[in-house]
Amino acid sequence: MKKRIAGIFSCMFVSVLAFALHAQAPLSSASLKNEVGLVIGATETPSVGLQRGGAVNLNSSLALGAEYDRHLIGRHTAVYAGVDFLASPFDVKTSFAAEDVSPQYAYLFLSPHVRVKFNADGTLQPWLLFGGGYADFSPAQPRSGSAVVSGSGSSGTLEFGGGVDTKPLVRLKGIPVVGQLPIGARFEVRDFYSGQPNYGVRTNSTLQNNIVFTGGLVLHF
Repeated sequence: MKKRIAGIFSCMFVSVLAFALHAQAPLSSASLKNEVGLVIGATETPSVGLQRGGAVNLNSSLALGAEYDRHLIGRHTAVYAGVDFLASPFDVKTSFAAEDVSPQYAYLFLSPHVRVKFNADGTLQPWLLFGGGYADFSPAQPRSGSAVVSGSGSSGTLEFGGGVDTKPLVRLKGIPVVGQLPIGARFEVRDFYSGQPNYGVRTNSTLQNNIVFTGGLVLHF
């Protein structure tokens, strides 16, 4: 799954460059209809209760994300439609897992969304987001027990959250293509409410919260 995540990130990076090549002409603020966010942060997952008692405690995991948005309507209060991609280059690890519990898993979220920005023409631009899409989990096999959890498991996911963007602040002069694009900052908190990976044991629920804290850059073109 890690190879697949790397491949997806590579494809998205190439797509950003392709968009940028079409944006080489001088851009006015009125022509900036597209946004690509590149973010990094951490995913926090609350403990998962077990039917036999106790819980699976999950450590924080590094999260990398790419987000695309297209401006639809509005100026001061603006509506965007887009899609989020989020994955972890390292597996989510369980803390002091029992022998029959999956010790770690990889994840991937792909979620179309609607983003509503307030004060969208100002310096600080708070926003709310809601969407839904696809979640993919790849758990590791427990060290003991009869459950077979290896392979990929998928489910739907609901995504909701909020954050704040800044207006375009800088151009990275001297850097080909990217140096021609206005760049701002983004800070956000999102929750991907999804199914669970197969932990190898029965849990109290089939759903879990995946809370993501990220920040990064937004390219406007």
